[in-house]
Amino acid sequence: MSMTETWSNDFALNIFNLRDRVVVITGGNGTLGAAYAQAFALHGAKVVVTARNMQTLEKTVASVKEVGGECIAIASDVTDLNAMQSLVKEIHDHYGRIDILINNAGMAFRTAAEDMPADKFNQVMQVNVTGTLLPCQAFGCYFMQQGHGKIVNTSSVRGFSGHPDGYTAYAASKAAVDNLTKQLATEWAFKGRSSGFKINVNAIAPTLIKSPLTQEICEDPARIAPFLARLPMGRVAETHDMIGTVLFLSAPASDFMNGQTLYVDGGCTAG
Repeated sequence: MSMTETWSNDFALNIFNLRDRVVVITGGNGTLGAAYAQAFALHGAKVVVTARNMQTLEKTVASVKEVGGECIAIASDVTDLNAMQSLVKEIHDHYGRIDILINNAGMAFRTAAEDMPADKFNQVMQVNVTGTLLPCQAFGCYFMQQGHGKIVNTSSVRGFSGHPDGYTAYAASKAAVDNLTKQLATEWAFKGRSSGFKINVNAIAPTLIKSPLTQEICEDPARIAPFLARLPMGRVAETHDMIGTVLFLSAPASDFMNGQTLYVDGGCTAG
């Protein structure tokens, strides 16, 4: 078999190598954020977790150190551009580089569509959409200067299809994240061709993930039934189900992927 001129055995052997990459995880104090932090650290990355609550961030740091990984916590607010710009500077001053941004911060407020308060709708959009855009802007500008970077946003199957359990605000916010991902990927790819940088922007879209935040739904037969009815694999997601896709979108293996939303959903969007 003949290889192309760009083939490299070294590249093939290192397509999932994340050693010494500096990874920033927003919402790093939650169940999923902590799992991401541990996974990246186990692969040799240097991890920075951020959220507004420093006390809960320290729990993530401790869990990473328990597995022998490197992790620091910096309190910040994803809905404040000045805070994001300060975060970028602090991380650069500490490590001298930043390679990957995982936009994991988010929130949900569930109620019947006809009863959705405007202030709650706006709050969900602010955290999930603006709280994705502003980190992308701050870190994106840094990546442009550095010459490279990868961004992984957090979407959801709710950005693709509705659900009967009051997801008006959440579904709208995740649909916005999907298209924000496409727009940033497209715009920065074209700009990068002439300016000499490469930024990959992709997203992961889970189904319902079992966690303390979803315990109320998962343990209520009436509320979990509509989810299970649309999951061909017959179960909701576990935290570990998300790890492989996030690592893939952060590693060299996904260098030619841009503007994509990958569904990790047990077949929910397949049928």
